[in-house]
Amino acid sequence: MDELDGRALREDALAGGEQAREAFLRLWETYYRRLMYFALSFQGLPRSEYDDLVSDVLIRGFTSLKSYNPSRPLSPWLYKIAANYFRDALKRAGKISPVIVGAGDGRHPSYDPPDAADHTKLLEERDMAERCREVIGTLEPPDRRIAFLRFFEGMNASEISRVMKIPAGTVRWKIHEIRNRISILTGEKPW
Repeated sequence: MDELDGRALREDALAGGEQAREAFLRLWETYYRRLMYFALSFQGLPRSEYDDLVSDVLIRGFTSLKSYNPSRPLSPWLYKIAANYFRDALKRAGKISPVIVGAGDGRHPSYDPPDAADHTKLLEERDMAERCREVIGTLEPPDRRIAFLRFFEGMNASEISRVMKIPAGTVRWKIHEIRNRISILTGEKPW
């Protein structure tokens, strides 16, 4: 997972001019697709809305960089902004539906099927992705978000705790429960 240097991004954004424009482009290129996948875990809006929501989050995050603490990782800070913004959008829409996550590089879901020379491996990957998708789709919305942040974004329990506004111990327990549920329902060995 590509991670931006939050301190450098903040300094460039606050410098203004061409530096700020390039900082925004770095933020956009690094997080647009990742935030789109995260937004999909808040399903309940027309698909056309997600692009606007993610764009708004990136703009909001960029304009809020002056309040970002560069001694902390950038991703959890930005995902907290996103989670709050997406929750507010769903409250306005008044509905939530299950997430559908596709196969990907093992950390990020993908709209495109993975490239694989071996057709058998491709079929096995698709089968596992489908089984995991089904399991994740049965999770409650907060648990789907935890699963996304942990398994696709690689955040630790403390970072997820800050994003989701729940205790880190609860996050660790939920990750354990999600892993067990996935392993039982997919027939794979528990972690």
